[in-house]
Amino acid sequence: MMNLNQFAKQLCLAASISMAFVAAQAEPVNKDISPAIYHVKNLNIGELPVKTIVPITAKTKQQALEQAQMIAENPNADMAEFRIDLLDFASDTKAVIALGKELNQVLKNKPLIATIRTANEGGKLKVSDAEYEKIYSEYLKQPFMQLLDIEMFRDQARVEKLTQRAHQKNVLVIMSNHDFDKTPAQQDIEQRLLKQDQMGADILKIAVMPKSKQDVLTLMNATLNVSQKSKKPLLTMSMGRLGTISRIATANMGGSMSFGMIGEASAPGQIDVAQLKQFLKTVQPTP
Repeated sequence: MMNLNQFAKQLCLAASISMAFVAAQAEPVNKDISPAIYHVKNLNIGELPVKTIVPITAKTKQQALEQAQMIAENPNADMAEFRIDLLDFASDTKAVIALGKELNQVLKNKPLIATIRTANEGGKLKVSDAEYEKIYSEYLKQPFMQLLDIEMFRDQARVEKLTQRAHQKNVLVIMSNHDFDKTPAQQDIEQRLLKQDQMGADILKIAVMPKSKQDVLTLMNATLNVSQKSKKPLLTMSMGRLGTISRIATANMGGSMSFGMIGEASAPGQIDVAQLKQFLKTVQPTP
């Protein structure tokens, strides 16, 4: 948890960076783009305020249910992400599905994202493209989730098939990419996000690791530019302590969602969801 002085410094920095980003953009906003808004349980994803996501990072069933209960009871948490790859029994598809159904019931009116973060992108589960498709296809036979995270750099044909299957089951697709080593060039970030849009994603996601303050600016500038070219909700972040500010300033840069935590973080740079909510309320524009 941050102390009061740290909070004030981060808040001032968020506000100043947000204004600087806007002022620095030479490309005009495309006012013809109407944002895509998805009504999921009690949320309108894609419109302000920015929605907060809290990960379920449990290894056991009991821990997962306890974390889901905390998320359900926390007014600052809007959604939950079920990090399936972190479970001790992640490869037991039937057990995962059964637990997913229980988590969905515990969360009640809060949406659930199902995510297998593979070893390819910093996760714990190592699977082939064929195994990845098979597991997700099983989940989608009787979905326990409202949103499904699909990594864009798996086999493209399989990614597109999974996206189609998810849509047939009224499950939204968060298409994602993670780079834990660096921050790609701004043009590369924008191209990846826009390709996700072209591949049928409902929500566009990228997470990158900054090596400098300029890298954080690169991620946020890319976010703003893509928000002017695509109507899809954006979930973008610069990771680590250096990138923490991006989780706040996203409210002014066209972002629609941001990760916070209750207890244990699922990625470097996450902050407590109560603090995140307070930051977002302060810096984000009025809906």
